[in-house]
Amino acid sequence: MNDKDFHYVLTISKCNSISKAAELLYVSQPALSRYINSLEEKLGVTLFDRSSSPICLTPAGKRFCIYANTILDLENKLLLELKQASSISVHTIKVGVPYVTGEYILSRIIPRVIHAYPNIQIDPIQDFADNLVKRLTTHQIDAAFVCSPISDATIRSELLFYEKIYLVGHRNHPALIAHDTANATLEHPLILDLEKLRNVSLIHCKPIAIMSYIAEEALKKAHFQPEKEIKASSLPLALDLTSQCIGFTSVLHCQLKYSHPGITQTLCPIHINDCKLPFYLSYNSHISNTTPEMELFVKEVLKEYQAAPYI
Repeated sequence: MNDKDFHYVLTISKCNSISKAAELLYVSQPALSRYINSLEEKLGVTLFDRSSSPICLTPAGKRFCIYANTILDLENKLLLELKQASSISVHTIKVGVPYVTGEYILSRIIPRVIHAYPNIQIDPIQDFADNLVKRLTTHQIDAAFVCSPISDATIRSELLFYEKIYLVGHRNHPALIAHDTANATLEHPLILDLEKLRNVSLIHCKPIAIMSYIAEEALKKAHFQPEKEIKASSLPLALDLTSQCIGFTSVLHCQLKYSHPGITQTLCPIHINDCKLPFYLSYNSHISNTTPEMELFVKEVLKEYQAAPYI
């Protein structure tokens, strides 16, 4: 067996489709099917159950993938250690992160990566979501944390986690007087009938439009009808206006937990049903453009978030 065997089987298992895997591997579907059939004959086992839809691994296939991942990981570590032994060069990975939320993501990723691989340096690049996609597809950056999968055959997007979105208002806002706002926390947000939240303003934060859009759609389903809508040019402004009882705004869990403590302590988190923002790690998936350092970086990111689908 060789690395090609491992990459082909792992790619099919991730895509659950031979045709989709063939696109990522830049081979034809018939050629990939023949290759897998030949490999199965050589091994004397069936790796994929082709009778199911979508295609899935057999027990033997699952065992194959476990060892394939282990072997490829060891190979990458060996290559990296050989590089370290021959030189002290540092490999830089340019990672795109969105404004506002990027710093919270990187605060978890950077310590883990540099501790495991001292010769890998992360160069964070903050930008708007659309610009991050353009930078990634034109190879200006190596990876990006984005809120939706990128529709490009050369880019792979891995779902990492969901970030909860809350509606927040000042704990002493007149519309909340009848509620126990003092005991509301991120772990136990205030639960109320949003339809009855009348005569209040909704403050929009323009730089994080996708989060605002998801929150607005969820609020519409809850029949929340603000009397007035106000646009804020930044998150600090939106939170400051909210802290002055001007209105309510939507905010991510991490923003409420880590930023502007002087303001956020005065705000009451309010639960919104089915309101969460997905985050993906997107990176170039073509084998010829993937370095050992990049593969190790991706593995460390996935390990970090596997145990915590919510921040």
